[in-house]
Amino acid sequence: MKSPFRTKLPGGWPEDAPPRSILYSLPPYGCSGDDREHLGSYIARLSNAHDMARWTLTNRIIGPAAEELFGVSSDRMARDIGRADYSVKVTSATEQAYQWAHTLNRLTLRTNLQLCTLLPLKELVSPFLLLSDRRRFCPSCYRDDVQKERDCYDRLLWSIDAVAACPLHRLKLVNLPKLKRRPMVFGPADEVTSTIKLTESAELLPASDYEVASARLIAELLDDSVVFPDAGYSASAQSAFLTHAVDTLFNGKSARFAAHLRVNKSQVHGWVKGKIQMCLPRLALVAYCCGCAIADILLGNKVMLSLRPAPQCQDRRLIASGGEGAKRPRDELRKELYELMRDGRIRNATEAAKCLAVSSKFLRENFPREQALLVQSGRELVKSGRKEAMDVFDQIYLSEHKALCDAGVYPARRRVIERMRGKVKSLGRRKNAERAQRKAHAETGVIIARGREPERLFLPRRPSCGQTEEKV
Repeated sequence: MKSPFRTKLPGGWPEDAPPRSILYSLPPYGCSGDDREHLGSYIARLSNAHDMARWTLTNRIIGPAAEELFGVSSDRMARDIGRADYSVKVTSATEQAYQWAHTLNRLTLRTNLQLCTLLPLKELVSPFLLLSDRRRFCPSCYRDDVQKERDCYDRLLWSIDAVAACPLHRLKLVNLPKLKRRPMVFGPADEVTSTIKLTESAELLPASDYEVASARLIAELLDDSVVFPDAGYSASAQSAFLTHAVDTLFNGKSARFAAHLRVNKSQVHGWVKGKIQMCLPRLALVAYCCGCAIADILLGNKVMLSLRPAPQCQDRRLIASGGEGAKRPRDELRKELYELMRDGRIRNATEAAKCLAVSSKFLRENFPREQALLVQSGRELVKSGRKEAMDVFDQIYLSEHKALCDAGVYPARRRVIERMRGKVKSLGRRKNAERAQRKAHAETGVIIARGREPERLFLPRRPSCGQTEEKV
């Protein structure tokens, strides 16, 4: 394979001429964390500028260059770039993103394409809940691109999972449906047309104040990571800042800090002692509630702080369960729990903990017998619900199976399933359809065809009691 770096200067050029870029040296869009372009969008614009498909450009130029620089497989890079979610791969903080960014730096003679990825955050924040697996966009940002007559591009900020809003337009980001492959387009003009249609059909939903403030804090972190390129995560720095925040805002009581943030006391204790690294959503929450920047937490800066109430729109995965119910007397809680169970207002232990405003752990430790009964009741309820759903599925399958038989059409499973669309909540798994198929064929007496359908569509139904079987 010919190396893309071994190019000769045109005839007549001096020998000491500066090196020429192999690919067009396109500058990435955006100048700050609010609007900086991510690498997946840059690759798409680069391929359009060369009038080549992404796969072709990677297979002929980028892949061989990466193979020479890093020893990676050129075919693997070409396969990765052909997927619908390729932008997630090349924008992350992984070794693969590093290879893409520095290979394109070498080919375009640029030095800043790694800033179009999350690589600057690799040593600063935890990878937990860092990269979003969905492609999202702000309709107003796309409209601004169209009005300014530039290519519509995706912002790096949109690829971060903790970001839910556009800090420039104060709008919620819109999720694109997941696709196994990208829709077919034939050039930049078609991409612009599809983007305009996408922005016109998107609903503009205003974001909450916390969503906007959190997105702005993370955008500032992207800028700060450029200013402090050698900074990394330090447990002592995180501990120093949190100790300063607890002493300044909560009189040295970390439990009050945890209650204010609506998180577990043990988790805050692990943060303060430096045993647990804070993820990016937690960093944004603490920075918002303390009135500081995320970089202040990571660098351990003892800055002036101002207390703000915690938002109500936090991610459910990050909020501590439970409430004020644990402060009530145990006898009062037990009496209320018995009333809820007797009246049938709760079906499982989770609903019981929610009604009592306590955590599931509190319910299990203080009322173990009642909690065990509720767990068993919940399991039985789930089993009965599944059985009922299976019976409904089998009955609908049987009715569609008989309808095809009456029409003289062999009731293949794919035909029956196609007729069932819209009549059941979910078509379920393949094994559910196979079970319903066996039951339907056993009841109607139709032979299950393996491979090619039989010439005779189906055998006659089994005769009922008192009837004689007709000769076929």
